[in-house]
Amino acid sequence: MLGENDSLLFQKSYFDESYFKMPVHDSEIVLCNRKISTYINALAQAGFAVEQMIEQTDEATMQASGDITDKAKKAKMLPISFCIKARKL
Repeated sequence: MLGENDSLLFQKSYFDESYFKMPVHDSEIVLCNRKISTYINALAQAGFAVEQMIEQTDEATMQASGDITDKAKKAKMLPISFCIKARKL
């Protein structure tokens, strides 16, 4: 959620990995947020070595200005995706 002066306000803890429902069109989907460490630890437990991690927001979003959506404003403050390059040991 965006607050005053385009500040980003969190509505739940980063550490809360519980499932939640989100309305999409005429139905609902079930999602959960995961910590980065959850992904890294799952890879390690499955026998992978992490070689690289990239956090990214696309360049068009980063360069957007003026009347942009709240989602775009959030994406300029936090990465919208990340990629992990891992190798099986």
